[in-house]
Amino acid sequence: MIKLALVAMVAFIAPTTMNAQLNEILGKAKEAISGSSSTAGTVTNVIGDLLGSSKITEKNLSGTWVYTQPCVAFESENVLSSIGGSVASSKVEEKLKKALEKAGIKSGKMTITFNTDKTFAMKVSKKSLSGTYEIDGSNVILNFTSPARSIKTNAKISLGTLQLAMNADKMLEIVNTIATKASAYSSQMATVSSVLSQYNGMYLGMKFNKK
Repeated sequence: MIKLALVAMVAFIAPTTMNAQLNEILGKAKEAISGSSSTAGTVTNVIGDLLGSSKITEKNLSGTWVYTQPCVAFESENVLSSIGGSVASSKVEEKLKKALEKAGIKSGKMTITFNTDKTFAMKVSKKSLSGTYEIDGSNVILNFTSPARSIKTNAKISLGTLQLAMNADKMLEIVNTIATKASAYSSQMATVSSVLSQYNGMYLGMKFNKK
């Protein structure tokens, strides 16, 4: 009986301890959302960024963009209530960054160029990929030539920064497409994907600065 009681106690305490810090982070985010206008601006700093809702144009999209960092994007601030404080975007981004680096995708080492003729060229270190793209409202669809695959992304352009966000499974697909290293990144990506698959309205993505 004593052994069973100890096992039950450990099972209860362990997840509580691990989630305490994450709950605190999201607690602050919720306070920012429901608080005054002076604190509302801190929301995106705590939990990540929102998806883009503005129409993307070829004029704004065209040019060369340099990868800077991964990101977690949300459909709306109301998504916070549905995730119940059990995950924080900062932790997901940290795991995502490590996975991308294992795949050879590092800050300043990846570029994507959108041309006005609806073609794009992507370069990751010494690996080059190309294809065509389509714009559908706030979405940009990347049609890779080789390997042949189409990946739909939500795009947001603000102050010289391009954010491309997508479902977790599509993020894994695009990483598999552009990866330059055969490593253990897939297992890390799978872990991140499994976490996000439990929550609606959360997306993985990458940020780029205009060159």
